[in-house]
Amino acid sequence: MRLRAASLALLLCAASSAAQSAQGTDNTGQTANLPWLQWDDATGDWWRSRPLFSGKGFAFTATYTAQVWGNVSGGIEQNAAYLGLLQFGLDIDLEKAVGWRGGSFNTTWIWTMGDQITVPFVGSDFAVSGIEAPRGFRALDLWLQQKFFGDNLTLRAGMFNADRDFTISEYSSFFLNSAFGWPIVYDGRLGGEPAYPYAAPGIYAAWQPAEGWIFQTAVMQGAAYTQDANFYWNFDRMNGLMFLGESIYSWRKAELPGTAKLGAVFQTGYLDVPGSDGENAWGGGFYYGIVDQSLYAEPGSTEDTPQGLGWFGRGGFAAPQQTSSVGFIVQSGLVYTGPFPGRERDSIGLAFAWDQESRGEANALTGSNRGLEMIFEASYQAQISPWFSVQPDIQYILQPGGSTAIPNALVLGLSVSVDF
Repeated sequence: MRLRAASLALLLCAASSAAQSAQGTDNTGQTANLPWLQWDDATGDWWRSRPLFSGKGFAFTATYTAQVWGNVSGGIEQNAAYLGLLQFGLDIDLEKAVGWRGGSFNTTWIWTMGDQITVPFVGSDFAVSGIEAPRGFRALDLWLQQKFFGDNLTLRAGMFNADRDFTISEYSSFFLNSAFGWPIVYDGRLGGEPAYPYAAPGIYAAWQPAEGWIFQTAVMQGAAYTQDANFYWNFDRMNGLMFLGESIYSWRKAELPGTAKLGAVFQTGYLDVPGSDGENAWGGGFYYGIVDQSLYAEPGSTEDTPQGLGWFGRGGFAAPQQTSSVGFIVQSGLVYTGPFPGRERDSIGLAFAWDQESRGEANALTGSNRGLEMIFEASYQAQISPWFSVQPDIQYILQPGGSTAIPNALVLGLSVSVDF
C-alpha cells in the first residue's frame, strides 16, 4: 500500500513539474498564461503541440484514477485495498487527418492495478468500485467508424466493450459502485462478457431518424478474455454471440430535460454462470429500462453547464433466469450539481440499488433470505480543477452476496482522478 501511494505521489509530482514548465491554453485553443489549476489538462498544451495535433484530427487522452477503499464493518473481513486505473488512447478524425469525410478511428487501452476489495473483504454481488478488475494491460477500444447522411447513421466495426454505448444512465454513472453500471454481478475472475474491463470484436450501428430519437444495436463476440491475453477473437459455439438493442428518446429542449431508454441483451453460446440450474446452460437475455430526468434547474443552467437536481431510475430482469446470475434489479437516485455557491462544478448524490439473484444463484447460497442484496451509496465529487477531481464515497450493503450468511457491510472510499 505504501509503495503504491508513494509511486502515485511521485507520478503526480513529475507531471506537476513538467506541466508548470509548459503553457496552458484558453478555450479558443490559443496559448495563454493561465494558472495551472485552470488548464484543461494537467500537462498543458505540450508547448502548443496539442492544439496542432488536434487541428490535424489527432486527439490524445490519458486519465489516471486512484482509489482507496476500506471495509470498516461487517462483510467478510475488515481490511483496505488500493485500486488504480490508467486509461489512455488516441481518437483520429479522419476527415481532418486524410480527408475521409465522416470517418474516425479510436484506440483505447487500460492498465488496471492494485488489489481487490469486493471478493476478499466485502463479499457483495456487485463490486464496490466500477474500476475494480483483475490486474492487467488490455485493449478497450480498437475500431473504425463511419457516419452517413449528415451524421444520422453511424456504423462501427472493430473491438469495443458493450457498456460503452448500452445500459448507460447519465445520473447513475456519477456513483462508484458497479451496480450502477453494467448489470452483471462481479466474481473477481478473469474473463466473461465483453464489458469493462474486457472488450471483443463486433459491429455497431446507430440511427437517428428524428430529433430526440436514437435506435442503436450491436452484435459482438459473446465472451471475451477467457485467457489473460489481448485480442482473444474466437467465434465459436461455446463463446456464442451477444446481441444488443436500445431505443432512446430525449427531450433535451424541454424546460426540464430528460432521457428514456428501453433495451435488451441476448446472448447465445454455453454460458459459465455460477449457481445456474445447468452446468452448460445455453443462451439468455436481459431486458432493461432507464429514465434520467432533471427535476430542478437553477437560473442560468445550460446543457453544457447543468446546475440543479436530477433523478434516475433503472430496472431490468433476466429471462430465462437459469442462464443468468441476476434475476432482476431496481435502482434509483438523486444527483445535485452545483450544490454550494462557488462550487458550480461539484456534485453530490444519494442512490439505492436492489438486486435479486436468479433462482439457481440463490439456491447455491447459505443463510436465510437468500438472493437479495441492497446497496445504499452517498457520494460527493469536488472538481478542484478541469483536470483534477476528488470524490469521497460511503456505501452500506445489506446482505452482501445475497444472504444473511455475511454481515451487513459499511465501506468507505476515496477516488482521485487526473486528466493528463
